Amino acid sequence: MQMMKAYLLKEYKNKKLKIFMIAGELSGDNLGEGLLYELKKLTSNNIEIYGVGGEKMISQGLKPIFDIKHLAIMGILEVITKIPKIFKLLKLAKRKIIEIRPDIVITIDAPGFNFRLQKSIKNLNLKRIHYVAPSVWAWKSYRAKKISKILDHLLVLYPFEKEYFTVHGLKTTFTGHPIAFDNKYTSNDYYFESSLKSKSILKIGILPGSRTSEIEKLLPVLIKTASLINKNYDKVRFYVVTTKSYKNNISKHFSDASLDYYVTDDQKEKYNIFSNIDFVLCASGTVTIELARSLTPMLVLYKLNYITWYIVKNLAKVKTATILNIILNENFIPELFQKDVQEDKIYKITKSFIDNNKIRNKQITKLNDSVNMLKNMNAKPNYIAATEILRYFK
Repeated sequence: MQMMKAYLLKEYKNKKLKIFMIAGELSGDNLGEGLLYELKKLTSNNIEIYGVGGEKMISQGLKPIFDIKHLAIMGILEVITKIPKIFKLLKLAKRKIIEIRPDIVITIDAPGFNFRLQKSIKNLNLKRIHYVAPSVWAWKSYRAKKISKILDHLLVLYPFEKEYFTVHGLKTTFTGHPIAFDNKYTSNDYYFESSLKSKSILKIGILPGSRTSEIEKLLPVLIKTASLINKNYDKVRFYVVTTKSYKNNISKHFSDASLDYYVTDDQKEKYNIFSNIDFVLCASGTVTIELARSLTPMLVLYKLNYITWYIVKNLAKVKTATILNIILNENFIPELFQKDVQEDKIYKITKSFIDNNKIRNKQITKLNDSVNMLKNMNAKPNYIAATEILRYFK
């Protein structure tokens, strides 16, 4: 694999390149961390970074203007109730961009907020790049044309996305997904919780999401499901990977149900947990790709408020909420939506994967196939993304 070396323009060699970057939630923070790492390496750390991100982006030197939690909003109704706050944050972000005068603005995911911000700074003399395409293939395909008018460049994670934007003249690069290249799911030096090594314990993952609204809707029914599993199988342990903000609340729910459980907010632990549990009940999202990289079978749960669900159901052009199903054009990962998110239905599917190795192995094979399709074999995603960004300053 031939590696390219990025160089800044002569005018930037004697001053720091200013970057303003906004990520909308945990998955965006993960992408932002890797991207910042590559940008720093390729510029010999000749950059200043401002914007919005989580712990990982901050660890790479980002100076935050407000907490990333304010952007982790899911669902149409939830967004509507937060509109005044969202507009205040948009004004704050634009004001900070004008004050800081960055050379480039990079937004990651969170299209509702980030595209409004990018549109509002369209007339400023700076480059505008977005990382992670909105799901125009799922619904609102007309947005691709609008988005193409407000960006200089779009970086996409999935191979089929590029054509939706290049047809409108937007320079678009398929980077591949960083998780598909992440070898820490198979080998690392991170903490390995002792019970994961036991072959006599049935190990079930409970991952109710990374947003408050998701957790509130899914965790109660997942606890009931866990109690059902615990009742019908010997020696069951439940594993939860979450963030500091939610750890205490989740732990309380589990302790009230008298279950054998392990909850961690150490994101490094997820590599060994995901790769050594038997089955996972999870919210829809990036975690499904992490579990696929771990080759761990899963059931995906999706529950929104009724107004949001009614709108999504009637506008959606796909019949699945799981990107891996879309990539293989096959619903090989089971899903339960809305009123079907009930403990008896969740338990029935879980039981089939626990008791039937043929069902388990079939999904594992498909998980491996789907992960391979998330790779751009020219280079690793964060390197591709960083070099594309720095081409504007060569």
